[in-house]
Amino acid sequence: MEGLMALLPLSAINFEHFRAVIAAWDAAAFKAVNTGLASIWLDPLMVGITWFGAGVTQAGINLFIILAGFIWDRVNVRRMGYAGLSAYLFSGIIAQIAKNIWDRPRPLLTLYDVRVVYEYLFTHSFPSGHSTTAFAAAFAWSVFLPRGKWVLFVLAFATAFSRVYLGVHFPLDTIYGAIIGTIIGIGCARWFRPIRSGSAHARGRWFSGITNEV
Repeated sequence: MEGLMALLPLSAINFEHFRAVIAAWDAAAFKAVNTGLASIWLDPLMVGITWFGAGVTQAGINLFIILAGFIWDRVNVRRMGYAGLSAYLFSGIIAQIAKNIWDRPRPLLTLYDVRVVYEYLFTHSFPSGHSTTAFAAAFAWSVFLPRGKWVLFVLAFATAFSRVYLGVHFPLDTIYGAIIGTIIGIGCARWFRPIRSGSAHARGRWFSGITNEV
């Protein structure tokens, strides 16, 4: 027992060293993206891409999908909208709870020479809400758009990347956001999975890639 107690200070030292190493990597990776890849050509592209993870964008897209599903009477189109909307709501709630628990300062408060391109944010950095929402949407929609799933995944990754590039998040914020969003997106995709049948209904060109429905 005494030997175990003697190891506790050493364990604490090792843990603090591990935290320091991770923090140093996080800051270095942030700088590599935020300033190392800075380009006047990338700036507007990253600003545009980051909107994919915005709440207003996700809410609007999914409400449009649901409405279109009712107008064209497509069950799976509606289910795709339900999956995406649920993923957005759950991921947003969990991300906001986590942000308030950890309340990690943004790069602008902790690092020098941060290049801010679009918006000045200071608190609630962990996890990245945009990254959480983007990955949740990508995985929730992917089962309905199997031929376009890799486009969704690339867009989700680009959204997470844009948060670091724009100077509002550390890489770890986006990594953990991606993990949370992926779990939620998969869960919503399984809950609202497509209804399949042997025969496909005729559908408009807008929905030609969505899986067959009854």
